[in-house]
Amino acid sequence: MVGSSQENPYSTSALSRVDDIHTAAERAVKGTKWEDATIAVGGVTSMYADLQAISNAGYKRTAVLMLIGIAIVLAALLRSLIMPLYLILSLVLTYYTSMAVTELIFVNGLGYAGLNWAVSFFAFVLLLALGIDYSIFLMDRFNEYRGWPVKEAMLSAMGHMGPVIISAAVILGGTFAAMYPSGVLSLLQIATIVLTGLLLYALVVLPLFVPVMVRTFGRANWWPFRQPVSEVDGLEQQKIS
Repeated sequence: MVGSSQENPYSTSALSRVDDIHTAAERAVKGTKWEDATIAVGGVTSMYADLQAISNAGYKRTAVLMLIGIAIVLAALLRSLIMPLYLILSLVLTYYTSMAVTELIFVNGLGYAGLNWAVSFFAFVLLLALGIDYSIFLMDRFNEYRGWPVKEAMLSAMGHMGPVIISAAVILGGTFAAMYPSGVLSLLQIATIVLTGLLLYALVVLPLFVPVMVRTFGRANWWPFRQPVSEVDGLEQQKIS
């Protein structure tokens, strides 16, 4: 059985039709002498559909392993089980927001059928790897002031590391912006996701979301490890004793 289509063989809609073609072929041979034959769909589109299926399965496994690995490293570095939780949450929220913005631009704005199947995987790896660096910059400096009141410690950490983080985001943003002249759709989409994520994380999430979480948990930020006593608390304890 031979079929053809005028549609772009690499498009999302073409890839999604591979399973439909396979199902239609199975229905067509049912009750005929070819009923027991092995049915396969060939061509470039089928090959890319298989790669997409493999990538999706690998993406889920890689995402879980990355998040677990990052959580372990952060817990050991920051000596806390609380801080890794909201830092990872901030990165995941940034990733999905960036994906939504990119889809809005390319699908709703530019009229593409959807994002390339490989984009989500590579964008996730890049954005998480870069975003966690910025988190470590800020929270490691915050940990240096663990003897201070939480509010003052975070303000001081932001004052010292804010310019560094923003400068790094701008430099990396310029690097990924260099992908735009390539004209390759998947690279354009990856660059858009990473650029959006870097700016969102450096200008919104780290300055607003993370300090709010730090302030909310207070001294519990270092749970279950030994929680530091601030200088103010120490003076009050001395007065009581």
